[in-house]
Amino acid sequence: MEPAPGASRAFWARHPRLGTGVVVGFCLVAGAGVDLLRWGPGQPDWWLLAADTIAALSLIWRRREPWAVLAVVVAGDALTGGVMVAPYAVAMYSLAAHRSLHSATVGTVGSLAVLGAETIHRSGRDGLGWFLFFYGVTVVASVLIGANVAARRRYVGALLDRAARLAREKEQEGLLAAARERARIAHDLHDIVAHNLTIMVRLADGATAVADSDPQRSRRAVQRAADLGREAMKDMRRLLGVLHDGSPDVPGDLETLIETFRIAGLPVTVRRHGPGPRSLGLQRVVFRSVQEALTNALRYAEEPTEVLVDLDYSGDPIRITVLDDGHGAGPAPSVGSEQGLNALRERAALYGGTVEAGREASGWAVRVTLPHPTEETDD
Repeated sequence: MEPAPGASRAFWARHPRLGTGVVVGFCLVAGAGVDLLRWGPGQPDWWLLAADTIAALSLIWRRREPWAVLAVVVAGDALTGGVMVAPYAVAMYSLAAHRSLHSATVGTVGSLAVLGAETIHRSGRDGLGWFLFFYGVTVVASVLIGANVAARRRYVGALLDRAARLAREKEQEGLLAAARERARIAHDLHDIVAHNLTIMVRLADGATAVADSDPQRSRRAVQRAADLGREAMKDMRRLLGVLHDGSPDVPGDLETLIETFRIAGLPVTVRRHGPGPRSLGLQRVVFRSVQEALTNALRYAEEPTEVLVDLDYSGDPIRITVLDDGHGAGPAPSVGSEQGLNALRERAALYGGTVEAGREASGWAVRVTLPHPTEETDD
């Protein structure tokens, strides 16, 4: 069974001290071998072995202090007459891998200048060619390998940073999506509960007021209030179903909505221009716009004689206007209605639309504009 790609690299990365021990041991053996060959049958030069040992042991700090290690190795190589090729190669590799290619270039020029001068002093110009070839090949190979390792380390680090950044962005997107979903649920709850309760309270008040004079009308109002309560419960179940299965929210029936407000006593008049949008998203915005505006008119308009719902689908943008003639004398909208208008603004903004609400000469007006999509889709 072949080892997995990168298994050897991963092993040495997990055991850096073992790797250091192997490097130091190899350089000690290589230096001692060269010394033994140079000693011949005579007495060994123990100071050479001591210099090899110091140079090899200095490689323990090759990652943290590559410049200091290179200085020790170059000094030892110059003193021993060029027997520290292995430590020199490791020192140059470390300089390229743990500092920079620029540092390795400076180290190459400086060390070759020192060792070249020592070679000329020891062997004359005849030994310079051999030195430049042998040491030149050694240092170029070491620097290239070290630079490649450094580049790969930077590349892997960049990948890890990018992965961490993407993970953070994904987490933030999840938090934002959860916040948007909570806001959507709050808006839907407001639409379902506040609007239906407003109409139910008005119907109940009306039923109480005519209970003696017109019992049949009172019963119809009570029946309609009960129907609204059941519809609200149905809407709540539908909202919970959307939360469970993630299915899209289907817009309500606009005609039924308007008829409900008429039964509650609001004199609603509807004008339409052009066919309605096919996009479910825009249909939802239109439905919620009319629902919010009529609810506020039912709450705050003082004895309006007409509440005009103007649905202009013919141009671009689409314009939805709800205007009552309650003379603008009613109380300022409460926090609840302001919350509903804010939710409506957020819905419209998703489609690039705007919502304007305020008092006019005759009463209160809500105006919604929505860009007409060039290619409508069921969203």
